Amino acid sequence: MRVFALLLFFLLVLPCAALAEGFSGYAELKGMAYSERSPGDPYAAGWGTVYGKWEERLAESQLTASLRAEWLTSPQTSPLVFDPADRKLRRPPLSIPELWLRVPLASSHDLELGRFQLGWGKTDGYSPADAFLPRDLTDPFADEKLPLWGVRASGQEENLRYQAVLVPVTTPWRIPPLGSRNAPIASGALPHGTVLREADDAPPLPGFAALRLLATHGDWDLGVWARTGVRPAPILRFTADPALQDGPVPVVTVTRRYPREHAAGVEVSRVAGPYVLRGELAALFSGDAELGDAVIATLSLERGFGDGTLLVTLAGNAIDPPVDPTLLFDRGTLPALIVAWNRTEEWGAWKAVWDCGLERGDGILKGEVAYNVTDTWKVTVGGDLPYGSRQGALGALHDARRLVAAVRRSW
Repeated sequence: MRVFALLLFFLLVLPCAALAEGFSGYAELKGMAYSERSPGDPYAAGWGTVYGKWEERLAESQLTASLRAEWLTSPQTSPLVFDPADRKLRRPPLSIPELWLRVPLASSHDLELGRFQLGWGKTDGYSPADAFLPRDLTDPFADEKLPLWGVRASGQEENLRYQAVLVPVTTPWRIPPLGSRNAPIASGALPHGTVLREADDAPPLPGFAALRLLATHGDWDLGVWARTGVRPAPILRFTADPALQDGPVPVVTVTRRYPREHAAGVEVSRVAGPYVLRGELAALFSGDAELGDAVIATLSLERGFGDGTLLVTLAGNAIDPPVDPTLLFDRGTLPALIVAWNRTEEWGAWKAVWDCGLERGDGILKGEVAYNVTDTWKVTVGGDLPYGSRQGALGALHDARRLVAAVRRSW
């Protein structure tokens, strides 16, 4: 870790020119101050990141690769292990966010192979088309999607577009240590002092396949999609082995399993003056008794303001899950109202987000302001304020209320 800290200091302080055309990246040091302290969760935490990305044209093809090195004080990263598909329980110090090759098959038709990000919905809203994608909740306020190893074909013929994706290997959701302040599950359901032992069990190998078709007609945009495969969000199993109950507090072992799930959805959007109106409806099927089926719908309104966007999204599930929805993670906040407003200014950018769970009255208020000191230096300050019932997925983060400050140098 000392080597990484020295490298981060070097990249932040010393002159550093771009190594080659097509190479970019940044070094960032982030500090977080929390309102609460508990055993294993101090008042302050640090997070250092060095990120590099390389893009190269190879005749008609394009190669993109990136590497990220990180140092976290809390929660801790895993030991330095080889985990190229992000299948381990904790975040590795080294990761490969991108490593893909795009090959043109014909005019307006491409094939991508390797490791890439996949997103079919809006970043600051909620989309059932995106709900199955794996997320990294190591920082529960960052809403970070995990990249996938796979093959993607995409193209367009006149007003018709398509994407076909095959992901052969499951990448599971990464969840903070249970019982920590970053865990989206309230700890009050277990007896006080319970020790949780999380097993680093291997997720299944198969991933999923998905197909999306889109068509544009005037101001209307219509789409259908379907997917099938292993659900990346785990279902937790809590067991108390009598052989481990040899102390004053109960010891509970937590294991994870990943059932299969199938889904199909439709989406429609329309430009209406300065607004974009969007609706999505998805049906999800599973033979698993704890996961069950779901019918998830979203309505959203989007409007641009200069270089910014205001997005209002209402999302809900018409079928009550057979278990507490917070144990299913991607459905834990439903029904929900999400309001996100971001804008780029001459001096930097700002963002305000209100994520509100409508069933339990919990939510998160988030604000962030970034100031561009120079073309390469940026300072960011912000805060995250969870509130409401601790039994909800958002209110469970009450002890993670924090102020954040970060300095970044890009190249």
